[in-house]
Amino acid sequence: MTIWNLISLAGGLALFIFGMNLMSDGLKLVAGSYLKKILEKLTQNRFTAMFVGAGLTALIQSSNAMCVMVVGFVNAGMMQLERSVGILMGAKIGTTITGQLIAFNISEIAPVIAFVGVAITMFAKKPKMKNAGQIVASLGVLFIGLGTMSTAMKPLANEEWFQGILSEFSNPLLGVLVGIIFTVIIQSASASVGVLQMMAVSGVIGFNQAFYIMLGMNIGASVAPALASINARKDAKRVALIVILFESIGMILFLVVSQLFPVVLDWIAGTSPDNPSRQIANANTIFNCVTVLILLPCAKYLVRMSKAIIRGKDEKDVAALHYIDESGYQSGTVLIGQIDKEVGRMHGLVRENLEASTKAYFNEKAISDEAFSENEAAVDFLNKEITAALIRTGELGISKNEAIHVGHLYHIVTDFERIGDHAENVLGYARQMREQKQKFSNKALKDLKELTQAVYKIFDLACENFAQPSEELYRVIHRMEDDIDNMVDKMRNGNIKRLGKMKCEATQGLYFSEILVDLERVADHALNIAQAARRSMSDRG
Repeated sequence: MTIWNLISLAGGLALFIFGMNLMSDGLKLVAGSYLKKILEKLTQNRFTAMFVGAGLTALIQSSNAMCVMVVGFVNAGMMQLERSVGILMGAKIGTTITGQLIAFNISEIAPVIAFVGVAITMFAKKPKMKNAGQIVASLGVLFIGLGTMSTAMKPLANEEWFQGILSEFSNPLLGVLVGIIFTVIIQSASASVGVLQMMAVSGVIGFNQAFYIMLGMNIGASVAPALASINARKDAKRVALIVILFESIGMILFLVVSQLFPVVLDWIAGTSPDNPSRQIANANTIFNCVTVLILLPCAKYLVRMSKAIIRGKDEKDVAALHYIDESGYQSGTVLIGQIDKEVGRMHGLVRENLEASTKAYFNEKAISDEAFSENEAAVDFLNKEITAALIRTGELGISKNEAIHVGHLYHIVTDFERIGDHAENVLGYARQMREQKQKFSNKALKDLKELTQAVYKIFDLACENFAQPSEELYRVIHRMEDDIDNMVDKMRNGNIKRLGKMKCEATQGLYFSEILVDLERVADHALNIAQAARRSMSDRG
């Protein structure tokens, strides 16, 4: 074993992992925009959810990515914890497809596959064809890496020192531990098992040793969703815990059975006696399928166990992200779903402050001054954090419709923040009048009541229209904005007349005029929101 073998091994591993990641990214670009819809509609039944999870994971070639997506969906409240279990288990079956694919060992024609993929990517004009080319190219790169690793590892089979190390792996627990550590480093169970398959093909490791390392690799794969859930809501943490429980229970079951009945390992190896790579691929498939078969009927007990270990409910500061977390940054579709939830929170906070600021003039206290300040601080915080998250979506690969939606979210978040500022101004005038012991005349209060009701309505309709765009509703909002402008002009003239007739003091008239300006601007921003929804509908055709 020379230094060049080690360099070749490292290079092969790098190409293999790069090919795996590239293929996963390409597949997610093709399927990513449909994942949310599929997961929402087809996960009512846990058995159906299992097949959906297996199919989608086989499609995107990464159980880590699928599990992290599920963590993100649960954290955003887009999926219930109970409905996630079937998907998580299905993901473990779906990820075994990679090992079965690797077992075909098409390294000899891998350069041709890579060349075809690169050619498609370079010359195709349609984004979907470019994504398809990326998938083909990555498949070629993946097998080139596997071939390089296999060649580089062959000398290890004759190295006494390496065989001495492997002899220690005859201890099943040590093999499991090595598998866990290796997968934690690589961050992909599929890639780890692929490396193990190449070691077996090169004659470096025997099946029995590889089997226990494979068990550990499956547990190591649960680290990614666990890390993604660190700052997430409790239900998202429970999703990650369920993944750990699933893998750990399966590992213990197979560890015990293989020790009590060694013939089980002989039977699994016998499924492909002449192909060491296929033996390990089959072992991985059998492990995950049997574990799912045993644990899927017990899904509700896994959920109960996760709730017993992670207790309580979420308590978060208002000025904090409740839905966007690390899991979102693994998929553009997940992140956009989480952003939508945070924008919904922002809307609620702004609406609450808008109502509180205007009710102050009628001696109606909707919320405390402290709560108002907390809401305003949260709106400013969310404006900054949501904008940062929207920028990150461009790095994750999103569909055309998702990109359109993201573009309009930028404007809406800004409009919400501005409306919050106007609400703060309106409440500020009320506080100053209270300190100065001043009140509006009955006529001014009547006008203000009429205007605030109209502003509430246009704001609510604009937000409703953004959620479900409608040309008819947009026209209603546009007419309302014109009516509010006319209403403000009429009230402004009435205020000037009251001042001329000395029916109110100059300070009161000034405050009333400033309030009219702020509420008129709120209506303008509401129309901006409606226009963004209209453009979004138009852009999508």
